[in-house]
Amino acid sequence: MLNLIAPQSLKDLVDANAIRHATVVADNDVFKITVKYGMVERIVSVRTREGQIKERLFSSLDAVAKFMREKVHLAQYEVNAANFHPATKRVKRPDTAIRLKEAHAALSHSDWLQQKVQASRAGLADGSNERIAPDEWQKIRARKMAMRDAL
Repeated sequence: MLNLIAPQSLKDLVDANAIRHATVVADNDVFKITVKYGMVERIVSVRTREGQIKERLFSSLDAVAKFMREKVHLAQYEVNAANFHPATKRVKRPDTAIRLKEAHAALSHSDWLQQKVQASRAGLADGSNERIAPDEWQKIRARKMAMRDAL
């Protein structure tokens, strides 16, 4: 395995015109970026949320092009797609799927709650919702507490 290089270090090398050669290499359904400078060859790395440093993998050539242009400022590189096999899809991250489902559920609940609040406010405005006086709420609360304590 080749050694890794951080994206910021790669950008610094590009700015110094030290990069001799850059290649985007296909590995089944993902792409990696290798660069040559001096007498060494490196693979672009990424730091994970857990602090690990590993090879940066790109899901498409569009993602590679965006990274190379916006982050590294390198516009010329080769693409080696000899090992590209899109049918070998990697297992998607189950933690991401769960997190997105939970976010969607929370958003749905938030929308439901907002609709209920708007309906209540509209009912108060047009008089269809009855206002309960504070002393009457105290009586209702006392009854419910007594029922709960009786169980």
